[in-house]
Amino acid sequence: MGYQFIHLEAYSRKADSKGRSVDWVLAEARRDPKASLHVECPAPPELIHGINLDELAALHDERADVATTTLKNGKMRKVRRDQKSLLTVVASYPTPLKEVTENSAEHESLKSWEQRTVKWLQSQFGDDLMTVIRHTDERYPHLHAYVLPGSDQELRALRMHPGHEAKRRVMDSDSNPSRKKEVNRLGDRAYRDAMRRWQDSYHKNVGVPSGLTRLGPARRRLSREAWQAEQVAARAVKAAEERAARYVEAVKSKGSAYAEKIKAEAADIRKEAELRASEAKAAQVRASQLERQAQGVLERARLEAARILSKVAPYRKAGAFVRSIWDGLSSSKIRKKVRSEFAQQIDNLSREASEEAASRRRAEQRASELEGVVRNSKLIQAATSHEVYRLKRRLEPEIIENPNLLTSETALTVPSGGSHGS
Repeated sequence: MGYQFIHLEAYSRKADSKGRSVDWVLAEARRDPKASLHVECPAPPELIHGINLDELAALHDERADVATTTLKNGKMRKVRRDQKSLLTVVASYPTPLKEVTENSAEHESLKSWEQRTVKWLQSQFGDDLMTVIRHTDERYPHLHAYVLPGSDQELRALRMHPGHEAKRRVMDSDSNPSRKKEVNRLGDRAYRDAMRRWQDSYHKNVGVPSGLTRLGPARRRLSREAWQAEQVAARAVKAAEERAARYVEAVKSKGSAYAEKIKAEAADIRKEAELRASEAKAAQVRASQLERQAQGVLERARLEAARILSKVAPYRKAGAFVRSIWDGLSSSKIRKKVRSEFAQQIDNLSREASEEAASRRRAEQRASELEGVVRNSKLIQAATSHEVYRLKRRLEPEIIENPNLLTSETALTVPSGGSHGS
């Protein structure tokens, strides 16, 4: 293993002093013959992320043709051809390709490094990361990434470059001409600091898990022994990272199994709870129906009790019994007892009261009839007495003269008619 290598640079449509442009860098990536003279046996690139190089070239030219900038006077014009419009990133793996192909462990390590690198690039550039390709025709396997600023109408690729953007912010913060050199010096420092943070981020997220050191031995003037010791330490860190990753994966696996078990148990509990809730709801509906029926029964009982009470009010004993029943209807427990135990008694009482009322009516009618008979008897008696008195006075002189005249036979033949007056 060795140290990490990652580098970024921006290109414009117009070639620079070294003849490099967007077309040139894409031709080199495609391994066009005129741009691949430095490669002994050129091989087509392998696409591992995004769109292919031809689609990228067409998309870049399409956006560059419509890109505009605003001048100080407010007018709009197309961007200059020497404006940087494509940002490229190169990341190299420090193990020779021959060793990678002959060693399965190194091959797996290379794949992991590629995956980490692409993921890190996505975190840096988001959707502006258009293409990532792999070259396997040089000594060391390496990746090329291409960033096309999509949200910037001026297509300024340097805005995606962390070092250039840091320096621009410093330069724009102070426009005093007398401080130009000082501001430029501060801008250069900001550039270096930003690029150092960018490299540190790559080392943390890709280099350390891949067993790569941050810097090479030459940059730090390390002896061979110190460099080898650092490589051993880097490999140890990588091994520790891998063990930690395997442990985390095992924990996740166990956790997933446990979570699935808990999820299944929770599903069963939820199903059981839903069943119980359904049963409880059905029971509640039935209870409501029974309650409505009970309310109907109680209402009918109340009306019946009121009717009985009105009919048998003159009879205190029966009335008191009915009132005691009615008073008890306000209690839910006694309501149930009335329904279950005293319903027949209420029916009997109602029937007896009805019979008593009928008997009373018959007695009143008979009394009325007897009273009429009595009145008629009194009238007849009075009339008879008056008639006897009248006859007596009429016959009295004759009786005095002849006492034997009034006999039972004579009395029977005495006329009963005549005037009431003398």
